[in-house]
Amino acid sequence: MKITHIFWNLRFGGIETMLINLANAQIKEKAQVSIIIINKFCEETLIQSLDKRISIYILGRTDGSIDFRFIIKLNRLLKQIQPDVIHLHRSDIASILNPQFLPKTCVTLHALPKGEIKPQNILKLLWNKILRKPKPYSNMTYINHIPYIFSISRSVKEELEKQYNIESSVIYNGIETKQFRTKESDIHNTPLRIVMVSRLEHDKKGQDLLIKAASQLQGKVTVDFIGTGSSLEYLKQLVHQLHCEESVKFLGKQDQRYISSHLADYDLFVQPSRWEGFGLTVAEALAAQIPVIASEGQGPAEVICGNKYGWIFENGNVEDLTNKIEYILNHYHEAIEKAKLGKDYVYENFDIHSTANAYLNAYKSIINTQSNHA
Repeated sequence: MKITHIFWNLRFGGIETMLINLANAQIKEKAQVSIIIINKFCEETLIQSLDKRISIYILGRTDGSIDFRFIIKLNRLLKQIQPDVIHLHRSDIASILNPQFLPKTCVTLHALPKGEIKPQNILKLLWNKILRKPKPYSNMTYINHIPYIFSISRSVKEELEKQYNIESSVIYNGIETKQFRTKESDIHNTPLRIVMVSRLEHDKKGQDLLIKAASQLQGKVTVDFIGTGSSLEYLKQLVHQLHCEESVKFLGKQDQRYISSHLADYDLFVQPSRWEGFGLTVAEALAAQIPVIASEGQGPAEVICGNKYGWIFENGNVEDLTNKIEYILNHYHEAIEKAKLGKDYVYENFDIHSTANAYLNAYKSIINTQSNHA
């Protein structure tokens, strides 16, 4: 089976981590796997983490460029590879594929659905580029032209049906569970060491909520943020305004090897997202046997099964988040017991090899459908 994955960039992020892990797991299952990255920006450490049997093609487009020659390159390359299945990791890529490839194309919706389905007219897109007008966010562009759609959680599937009346199949994201060092002690540090691993986009990820909670618990907790993003300066200013510079640190981007080795150094993982489709890092935290707090009504709460394997707080509510952190401070043995159960649950349900096999079975259905229509 020949599989080609396509995405825009190869930066440090949830989609990119998932793509690398999935491709590596699929090659171990004897599939022929290739990856096409459209833009030129690629983290070298991510490329190095790919199995050497995977073919990677970087088209070299400059992000935001109005030079459309990359579209010709992409379709020529697909014609050369002749994959059995094309797996997109953003739906808007479908709008630049030759229509002959669409019947064997699938897409994974990696976040809660948002935005318009209809792509911009090419002339309008060019004009907006010239005027430097920001493009409205959408992870739904052209999705109604893609015959096979996968959602990374029930939350994403239900929202897709509710808002867009589009059906999809759920295949949970997966992680390399055995790579994560496990927290061994059921005694927390003093102060309690909290970590969050995510892009610094506070409107979506909610880092500001955690900073405000930390400011109310000064002396009792420290917070490390791992990741980079557009909110860095805003969050640094917030830390300064709340006078909690000693409690809150920004560690920048770190690769998967660092995260799998160091999560177990912390006492608590917090994912305060206002809007999140799955929460790969929550599964990683449980794999490291760290207690977890997540916001309600989002993908991360689904990963920890509500309060079964962690704690959930009211989305956007700083006081509730603060209270949950303080509860864990005072009941840490209970928190570790939940985390132990959560680790077993993650090993059984979110291992990347289970994810890879689920996709391979789905690909077989796609191929069989094409054969029947041939």
